[in-house]
Amino acid sequence: MSARAIRWLLFGFLVLALPFPMLGPFEVLVPPVRYAILLAAAAAVALAEGAAGPVPWILGLLALNLVLSLAAAWVAAWAISRALGALRSPALRGVLVLGAVCAGLALAACLPIYETGFGRAPVANLLGLLR
Repeated sequence: MSARAIRWLLFGFLVLALPFPMLGPFEVLVPPVRYAILLAAAAAVALAEGAAGPVPWILGLLALNLVLSLAAAWVAAWAISRALGALRSPALRGVLVLGAVCAGLALAACLPIYETGFGRAPVANLLGLLR
């Protein structure tokens, strides 16, 4: 597997499953995809109801969280793919990365590792987080 493919695969995994803390006084620990969902929902509310009161601040906070967590995920994926580039065998790199991503997704789907903050439950696994 090429370093570029590894980088994109890891980036997709990190965006989908790696918990990032939310800025501000909130106890939230969710992946960037959750920030994207919340931003889309807040933007839909702003378009339908108008952006008065705290709505622009909420949109800004969610957008900032999304951008920062995406940047952190990209840097982490770049660093890991760069480190794995030292392995000479592309097949071994592919097996290691695919195994790690599958194990990470399985753990995220089974264990309640996310602190939702704005959800139905205070903690959730990946499947409960994205429904």
